Amino acid sequence: MNMEKWAKKREKGKQHFVLVNGVLGWGVTTAILWSVLMELIEPSQNIWVRPIVALIIFPIAGIAFGHLMWNKSEKAYEKETRNTL
Repeated sequence: MNMEKWAKKREKGKQHFVLVNGVLGWGVTTAILWSVLMELIEPSQNIWVRPIVALIIFPIAGIAFGHLMWNKSEKAYEKETRNTL
């Protein structure tokens, strides 16, 4: 990751990062794609159950994903800035 970009992202804070990149960027996007794909592969009688469940579960998993990515990026940033000094 470009450290200048990360410096700008980290200024907005961890909560913002987790919400935007984890919940919205990964969770909601994955929920929609998964729901559409599953409906194409295995159509169901009640078309709204999968998307509703997916829009609950995937964003929750997105919180964990966002925290994981934040921590990974922070470690890389700290290592890079430590080497620069």
